[in-house]
Amino acid sequence: MELQNILKTKTTIGILGVGAIGTVIAYHLQQLTLHELFYFSRTKKDSLNLIIDHATIKIPVGIQTKTITPKTLDWLIICLKEHQYQQAQHWFSELISAETKIVVIRNGLNLKTPMLVYVSEDQILECMIDCPTQLLKNGYYQSQLNPQLTVPKSDLAFHFESLLSTSNILINQVADFKTESWKKLCESAALGAILCLHNDTCRIFKDLSIRNDYSNLLNESIQVAKADGAKIEEDFTEKMLFKLMQYPETKGSSMLTDFQNGKPTELGAKNGIISQLGKQYGVHTPINNKVIKLLS
Repeated sequence: MELQNILKTKTTIGILGVGAIGTVIAYHLQQLTLHELFYFSRTKKDSLNLIIDHATIKIPVGIQTKTITPKTLDWLIICLKEHQYQQAQHWFSELISAETKIVVIRNGLNLKTPMLVYVSEDQILECMIDCPTQLLKNGYYQSQLNPQLTVPKSDLAFHFESLLSTSNILINQVADFKTESWKKLCESAALGAILCLHNDTCRIFKDLSIRNDYSNLLNESIQVAKADGAKIEEDFTEKMLFKLMQYPETKGSSMLTDFQNGKPTELGAKNGIISQLGKQYGVHTPINNKVIKLLS
């Protein structure tokens, strides 16, 4: 379909999960008047509360805690964490039709798998997001950057990118999505685990011994990634250490936020899957195993 025709077509887009990432995605999408948006969450909210570009924004929205929308969704953007999928089964069955195209935004691997019982594989777009966002004590989410989404190159990805072409969401289509997924997983699993173990923000990385712990955990995860077929460059750890030291001292992670609030973390989707695949490929993962034991 030509780009100009796509942009003329009014679409219905649902956003399932209005936490940190869901709120940021919803904020950008609600500025596009071409689309009709619906919001779904188990938690009732009357507004999107976001601090972005040095502005404090409160946008009234109607979030459905039960599916009352009568319309068939053209797109459903799922912004749930891996451990939330089991309790979201009713949402999937009620919101997804045979025509619905699905975008799955979450950490981990094999993002399509849970959705294959609802639609065909070519209707599911796996998506990674780079958009540091933290929940503040006042209940607002603070977003430091515009979202950058990474998706596998495909016709569906082109269609999705076209829908958002007038927003501030950047979409990168890549040929080797497995490698990019593994890079993100290795990085986020190492960062989240170390922060949770110390129950503190990135200021802890001033300590050389803690940086070494991060490197060792990262290197162990990279060995599993390579065994799974990811093509990770030899200086990846060095690049991640440089990136780590550019973070503000107050930066946390989604895992740390959940850990400090007594909520389930993405331990299974991160260090858990690394340990599981390590066992499958015969790669020893003692550091990831210890992390899982300490944080479970």
